[in-house]
Amino acid sequence: MKIILIEDEPESLMGMKRAIETIDMDFSLFISSYAEQALHIIQEEWPDLIVTDIMLPDMTGLDLVEQVTGREYNPMVIVISGYSDFEYARRSLRVGAADYLLKPFSTEEFVSKIQKALIAIQESNVYLLETNAQKTFAEIGNRSMRDEYLTDFCLKRTPNEGHLYQKLTLWGIEWLANQSYSLLVFDRKGYPEGKPIGREFSLQTFAIGNIVQELLPQFAPSLLFKDPQNRWVLISGVEDVDDLSRKVIAALNQYQKMQLSMGISSKMTAFEDIHTAYNEALRAFRLNSLSDCSEYFYQGNHEILMSTDSSSPSIMSSLLLERQEDQIEAGVHEFIRHAMFSEDTFSREDMIRNILNYLSQIHVCLSEATSKELEEIPMKVWESFDECRTLEESEKVLCEYLITLSHELSPPKSNALVERALQTIATRYMEDLTLKVIADELSLHPVWLSQLIKKDTGQTYLDHLTERRIEKAKALLRETSLKIYEIAELVGYHDLQHFGNLFKKRTGQTPKEYRYGK
Repeated sequence: MKIILIEDEPESLMGMKRAIETIDMDFSLFISSYAEQALHIIQEEWPDLIVTDIMLPDMTGLDLVEQVTGREYNPMVIVISGYSDFEYARRSLRVGAADYLLKPFSTEEFVSKIQKALIAIQESNVYLLETNAQKTFAEIGNRSMRDEYLTDFCLKRTPNEGHLYQKLTLWGIEWLANQSYSLLVFDRKGYPEGKPIGREFSLQTFAIGNIVQELLPQFAPSLLFKDPQNRWVLISGVEDVDDLSRKVIAALNQYQKMQLSMGISSKMTAFEDIHTAYNEALRAFRLNSLSDCSEYFYQGNHEILMSTDSSSPSIMSSLLLERQEDQIEAGVHEFIRHAMFSEDTFSREDMIRNILNYLSQIHVCLSEATSKELEEIPMKVWESFDECRTLEESEKVLCEYLITLSHELSPPKSNALVERALQTIATRYMEDLTLKVIADELSLHPVWLSQLIKKDTGQTYLDHLTERRIEKAKALLRETSLKIYEIAELVGYHDLQHFGNLFKKRTGQTPKEYRYGK
């Protein structure tokens, strides 16, 4: 997109230029202080948006706009004036101005109006690409009105009244009231709430619609339009909606190398059920968009809609106490999908809230079952969920947390010899404590003791000793003013460099960085 800013006061011109440059959109900006110079730029560049002051040295901004606009060139115009005379505003409207700004105005107001104008131009450009240039304005308006009505039908339940049937007949889509149909919602994968505003995404939306529109003659009766978030909605009366879905996905993959997310409603028989069909398809679409799965989803998928009893907080708490890891994973898999289809799940944030509520309920059940208060859900778990971008990632984080919690609640019985070895490490970690020293005290061969420790703790002897020393060093760094070399010796390291290397490997920070919280 191209913008020209015309203002004869240098300070005002540069101030407005800087304000426009803060807008995060793709455009070229031209500036001018004189109407004659501006006229030359407009004739060369044909900008999409003209922002002009009324009073210019050689002619008014309104005269300039009237001179350059016509049948072949009809840019959006925003007029700026320091004069409050109503006649200027009225004439601005006559020359086709989209807005009228009266000085003085705030930078925020100015930026907001420019940004809205650019978005409107962008949407207009995409819309013109979608439609055949030979269509009349009446046809375009008729289709726009049709799509607007259909969008309203999706967003709220509408009774099938007589005047509504007349409109469907006028638009040639009366079949919606006479036969069964399915509704599909689809868009590029990874955007469950709709793609962001921007030229790249607008072109992607156009490409999807263009390719699908070419397929529709094979699948009559069908019609295509966009919902308020620029996701594509397809209503089709074909019986084999699977075939339609597969061909849409294959065509997008072939021509655009674009992975598509799609949700499909159950079959509807009444026109007024479009609202229900849209909500069904939208929930399935969101699930598909948040999943790594490449297949499209039906709202009625039996795997998704099966009973939730096996993933309830009370049953899950029992599984945790019994350390049933396979069943824990299966329950989490089921819960995640049910949470996505919950009536109050509309976004990724809603999904995270549902997961955390679920964890809180599990904690309550566990506290009742064990008669002890559990610690609150760690902040790092909250942060991990916030970083998840797919259902599979959320499922993995939830599984890992619950299985870890299960181990903490019901730790396996340890070997008595290993317990004594670990106790020795806990009390004498600061000594020159070798595996052989402990093995001799327990009358065991060092290799046998090493294998026992590894089996019971999942760590080697040296890893366990190092972890104990580093944890103690971390506490001393934060809680005392001892010098770093003194702390190193206190935890069993007489080589300061070796201690520093081990500490950074374990914590990602040097001892000094850790002490000062860097």
